[in-house]
Amino acid sequence: MTIYYVDGRFVPSHEAMIPVDDLAVLRGFGICDIMRTFNGVPYFLDEHIKRLMASGKKIGLSLPWTMDEIKAIVRETLEKNKQTAEANIRIVITAGSSPDFLTPSGTPRLIVMVTPIKKLPEEWYSNGIKVITIFQERPLAGAKVTAYIPAAMALKQAQKSGAVEAIYVNAQKQALEGTTSNLFAFFGQTLVTPPAQGILKGITRKLILSLGNAFFQIEEKPLFLDQLLTADEVFITGTNKGVVPVVQIDDTLISRGKPGKNTRKLIQALDKHTNDFSSRYTG
Repeated sequence: MTIYYVDGRFVPSHEAMIPVDDLAVLRGFGICDIMRTFNGVPYFLDEHIKRLMASGKKIGLSLPWTMDEIKAIVRETLEKNKQTAEANIRIVITAGSSPDFLTPSGTPRLIVMVTPIKKLPEEWYSNGIKVITIFQERPLAGAKVTAYIPAAMALKQAQKSGAVEAIYVNAQKQALEGTTSNLFAFFGQTLVTPPAQGILKGITRKLILSLGNAFFQIEEKPLFLDQLLTADEVFITGTNKGVVPVVQIDDTLISRGKPGKNTRKLIQALDKHTNDFSSRYTG
């Protein structure tokens, strides 16, 4: 039986509920974050909770929990779901019930859900993926919020085109990020990614910049769409995705339609990092 933590209680998933007057239901007012486990241990737990709390601050949602309290609840929720070998951990904080259905009352709700990790298609990594571009920006840059209608619509458009992800492009024609991923491009041996201002600061993004620094020149700078389409290699990153090669953007082939060697090097570097992390908790 799967157990969730909902507003101070551990309950079976089929009994998990919040009141209909919660602003997350009425207005999509809430924040969230997602992490995964390796060998049953949360990967970058501190970093994800720090980002969660930063999201709350950015949208003006005052959180009554300390970082240590949220970490303890996450670990206890994992402990109650031992049957799940490797898991996604999704944390949601709602703005709470509202007497006027608009203004937060100052009593947010905390939800922690543990679910099995869905294995992604191996061909994404061996053959690469297609993405599309869409002229759209994250509504609240830098905040991971529960209001995902624009992202869901963009992904639906991507799927209709046979693509895996949609890349946001702003009015200045700068490619920013994906709906659930960060964006990178190689120009020769230089690895370029859009600056952290104006995008969600991905945890995997930060790790890839650190790992890539050992092999490549790194530049965080605006990445214009016309430049992106001429890149030698392109890839996206995410908590569950890891590093995914991009071989087609709209109608343009990247890297002759095959994953590039530099991208493969970063896939291997990330695999080593996660294996080293996992091995620390073996036995």
